[in-house]
Amino acid sequence: MPLRKKLEFEGKDIAEAISKACKTLKVSQENLDIEVLKTGTSGIFGLLKQKARLRVAVKKEYGGKVEEKVQKKPARAKSGKAKTVEKKTVEKKKETPAKEKKKAAASKPAEKAPDVVQESKIDFVVDENLLTDVKSDVGRILELMNYPSEVTVSSDKENVTAQIKGSYVKEIVEQNGKVLDSLQYLLRKIIGKKYSEKAIISLDAGDFRANRIEELKNLGIKLAAEVKQNGKTKSIPSLNPSERRVVHLALQDDKDVRSRSVGEGLFKKVLIYRPGSKGKKGPARRRKSSKKKSSTKTE
Repeated sequence: MPLRKKLEFEGKDIAEAISKACKTLKVSQENLDIEVLKTGTSGIFGLLKQKARLRVAVKKEYGGKVEEKVQKKPARAKSGKAKTVEKKTVEKKKETPAKEKKKAAASKPAEKAPDVVQESKIDFVVDENLLTDVKSDVGRILELMNYPSEVTVSSDKENVTAQIKGSYVKEIVEQNGKVLDSLQYLLRKIIGKKYSEKAIISLDAGDFRANRIEELKNLGIKLAAEVKQNGKTKSIPSLNPSERRVVHLALQDDKDVRSRSVGEGLFKKVLIYRPGSKGKKGPARRRKSSKKKSSTKTE
């Protein structure tokens, strides 16, 4: 590759792009011709950010020195004696019969496979900068919503929880937590753009999450009792994945009822029904009514 060829490098900022160019071309910054194509932008909340881009080439006065270092020394020609020794060794190898090779291989004791050492699992530790950004981003979003609140962040291995406290908790958990779930979704997107760590981020306000779990458990058990009593299918509408899981787990040991999620998108409803009915009472009734109509026509 000609050293005067111009190459392009990217980085989160100009300094990082220059560092990549120096490492790739193995020269210092003062020996490079650098043309800035894009300075890069940090974006908003880490979204819509752009990388810095440079066009780089090695300076002419330094190019010859690099080429001298890169050139390899020519290998020395082998002497006539060395060639004759190599021929003899090759001829001896050819003379060894295949049977002797097999016997030699069989006589060797079988080597034991080395014991596999299991590496101890290292506990996942969340970056402190990630926790700081979670706290600041949640606080900034709430201020823009005119709901300034106190935010605390804690972590347990890969699980990161941001807790909202203050006088606006009631407004934040409106519509059975849909506002809170939307904020949680937005926060995960913002942090996901900044960090590659697989941290599971949860957002809570007051005691909403714990109270909501108990509420859904009790509601699922109550509706299951009604289904067992009258056989009619019941439903809990507009639940997110974690809420649907709470209902399914609450009823999984009840052999007299079943539960399943129905619908499209993030929010679905949970049907609670008796085994065999599969929550299809409506269509069955329509079929019966259509039969009655057909019979009246024939009469």
